[in-house]
Amino acid sequence: MSQRKVSFYLIMSAIVVAALSLSPYPSYAANTALEQIQSEPKEQQLDSAITRLSEPLADSEKLALTVFVAEHYFAKGDYQKATRYFLRAEQLSADREPPVRRADYAKKQGIANYYRGHYLSAVEDYSRALQILEQANEPLLQAHLYNNIGLALMRAERLEQAIDYYGSAKALYDEYGSEQDRVDIIHNIAGAYISADRFDAALEMYGTVGDAFTRLGDTAGLAQMQSNLGIIYRNLGQLDAAAEQYQLALANIAKTNDSLSLHNTLMNLADLYFFQGRFDDSLATLEEAKAQLEVIDYFPGLITVQEITAKVLYGKGEYERAEAALVQAYALARQNNKDDESLNTYLIELLLVAAKGDTQQALVLFEKYERERDLAVSHAIASRLNDFHAKYNTTQLQRQVESLQQQQEFERMAARQRNQFTWLVSGLLLLTLIIGVLLYRRATERRANAILEEKVRLRTQELETLAQQLSSANEIKSQFLANISHEIRTPLTSIMGQAEAIIHGEVRGADVAKELQVIYNNSQHLGELINDVLDLSKIEANKLELNIALVSLDSLLADINAMFAPSAQQRGIGFCIDNQLAANSGAELDYIRVKQVLVNLCSNAIKFTEQGAVTLKVSGKENALVFCVEDTGIGIAEDKLEAIFTTFSQGDNSISRRFGGTGLGLSLSQQLACIMGGQITVTSTLGKGSCFCFKLPCQHSPLTSDVQAQQPPCYTSSFNGSVVLAEDHPDNRRLIERTLENLGVTVYSAENGEQAVELALKHNPDLVLMDIQMPILDGLGALSLLHQCGFSNPIIALTANAMTHEIAHYKQAGFAGHLAKPIDKAQFCAVLERYLSINEQKEGYREVDMSDLRRSFAQTLPAEIALLKAAQQRDDIAAVAKIAHRLAGAAKMFADQELAQLLSDIERAAKFQDVEHISELLHDLAMHDTESGR
Repeated sequence: MSQRKVSFYLIMSAIVVAALSLSPYPSYAANTALEQIQSEPKEQQLDSAITRLSEPLADSEKLALTVFVAEHYFAKGDYQKATRYFLRAEQLSADREPPVRRADYAKKQGIANYYRGHYLSAVEDYSRALQILEQANEPLLQAHLYNNIGLALMRAERLEQAIDYYGSAKALYDEYGSEQDRVDIIHNIAGAYISADRFDAALEMYGTVGDAFTRLGDTAGLAQMQSNLGIIYRNLGQLDAAAEQYQLALANIAKTNDSLSLHNTLMNLADLYFFQGRFDDSLATLEEAKAQLEVIDYFPGLITVQEITAKVLYGKGEYERAEAALVQAYALARQNNKDDESLNTYLIELLLVAAKGDTQQALVLFEKYERERDLAVSHAIASRLNDFHAKYNTTQLQRQVESLQQQQEFERMAARQRNQFTWLVSGLLLLTLIIGVLLYRRATERRANAILEEKVRLRTQELETLAQQLSSANEIKSQFLANISHEIRTPLTSIMGQAEAIIHGEVRGADVAKELQVIYNNSQHLGELINDVLDLSKIEANKLELNIALVSLDSLLADINAMFAPSAQQRGIGFCIDNQLAANSGAELDYIRVKQVLVNLCSNAIKFTEQGAVTLKVSGKENALVFCVEDTGIGIAEDKLEAIFTTFSQGDNSISRRFGGTGLGLSLSQQLACIMGGQITVTSTLGKGSCFCFKLPCQHSPLTSDVQAQQPPCYTSSFNGSVVLAEDHPDNRRLIERTLENLGVTVYSAENGEQAVELALKHNPDLVLMDIQMPILDGLGALSLLHQCGFSNPIIALTANAMTHEIAHYKQAGFAGHLAKPIDKAQFCAVLERYLSINEQKEGYREVDMSDLRRSFAQTLPAEIALLKAAQQRDDIAAVAKIAHRLAGAAKMFADQELAQLLSDIERAAKFQDVEHISELLHDLAMHDTESGR
């Protein structure tokens, strides 16, 4: 970097960094931990704060202490630690502090990184602060951040990007800033143009701000402008004009007591005197600059002073003094841990050696100088190539290409100017060096192209990996949907068949109760399957839990027989169960999972058997049960047996075309058998039939008289006690009121959380049934408020949200339990029995008449749907979610499940902000409403 640019950056850093400002940090009133530490002696406060941060604290106290520590380290100049603690403060303040304060923490990190010399890290911090400020309407703060980013990019020699950010800051200052802001940003942009050697543009801009600095009384700004004008005139060859501007700048700086600016301007003036041949004036000016260094204690400036001193002494012919000054510059650089000496220092040493007649050493130094110079050029080109690649897909691509070409041309022009020093070597050596430089540049370009090609290759690999992940996710989705279809269809077929037979009078009156029991059993099985499917956490984590209990094997086999005997009869084949166990046998197993395996095996056997019979044989071995399903069906070829337990696999494609199916049943059954510690084996002869044996390790023995299959509980008693019911939908509220009153319970009803809190505190009920989503105050807010008021009686969450993670969230929040909509009578009575006393003298539960409530729901539904459509038309997605949730819960109780599912889908789409899907679902809702005759 040239001496001119070094001086300019020192001036700009003093100007702009001093202008960086943060909003005042919040005062944390009544913060016990911080107040205690601030009462201690100042020398102990930092250590005490760090110690307290390792203890359990409230989030507000932890944030206050973290900011306190960060500011202490920042004031001490330990910017590395300050950065770390300000980052922690930014993380702690998420969702707790206003965006302006969180942006302050990020911005402070940027300032600390700037002081550390980590300019690109500072840019990242400033950019993060900008993102946070997008949540707040603070255009002036955003302008300050754009200005800071421009300064950091200039220090990182990203001039084009710096000018872009300065332009963004100027646009905001023009609209929202003061005159001082507008003048300062023009001054900064002009400085950037100076660094880019665009002196004409810089002069034009300074023509508009000089009078403004004078009018505003900004002596410091005027002095900085005059110093920069001196740099411009010097580079334009107008040395007298440059000296005049430097003298004017010195006169104004003297009024501001800015020692750093005074030192930098003196250095520029001394360098100018050297180029004018005024060596004595240059040395005198350097002595004055050195005196200023003692005032400001600016160690790096001593290195530059010694470099210019060596250059001036060389010009006077005092080579020994020049060499001594150069040696001192090297020593100061090493003392300051500065490994990279400037190119100016190499040139001075080269001139001194050449002046002494040591040609060989001069050649060595010249090669070193050329190598460092070309390396600097290569770094600059590589940096611009990186910028070019980062902006490859933006609309500014063409401008960046042109800018890159201009910068490369500037570097080549500078290289040609510096080649004037080749008078120290012969023409032959000069030609050799030029050839070497060209070869080096070609190698550098090849390396740069290789880097770009490698980045493209890696990006292509990332895209391919992403495509594979998407394909895999789509396959998993298809498998999941097929799984649901396969598991639900079998019990649903039995339910529909039995119900259709009853509707058409095909079942004798005496047998209706028996067939209804079959429908009930299959419905229970279907509900259990749906609950497992909905429990996504089990499926995703592959953590299926077993529910081992003592069950009646007779009941299990009766369920299987009732499920498959009718379907086998319809196909013209036999279905029988050969139970070789003792009568009334029981076993410790998971009833649902064992039944699920048997259903899959029997279903497959019946599907692939066209004539003959299917037999389920049950036998017992020591500590194990064996279920064998034998059929006289098509059989399986021997070479296909290993593949039938693989997901989506069947015997061959012709079987899939002939019998249908997804090939999931046997795979799922084998997985369930393995989870239960068992295994499924198969023997088969093509064309004669198959035998699938399910061996399950478990204890089995005859059941005692007191261990029998239990029917759903039937409550014969009513209850004593009072309940506060919070439910926003009027029909739901009236239904639950009737149910509770029918059971002898005193009910206090509320239509929102605020009313529920008032009633609970007024009547102190034995139990509170609290809906989650309600207007004014929701269920979670009402729960928190009741706990704060000291209410300790149980509160039950009453909601249509029945996902496992949602139930866990409610319990973690403080609910004593959960009741899902629609209300299950047995579960409802079980909850009341747990928290209310039983009145044995009164009549128990009677079926509640809901006919008027169904009519009321049907009458109010069109108006509710109109409200839903109106909310969608005005893009009020939150209102859409609330209305759909309220209607879905009521539809589950008073309408068909198709309507309830449509409303639940609308609520889910609203939560995900899927506006297009909401429109499609509302259209489906309108079609359903029309078809239903409403």
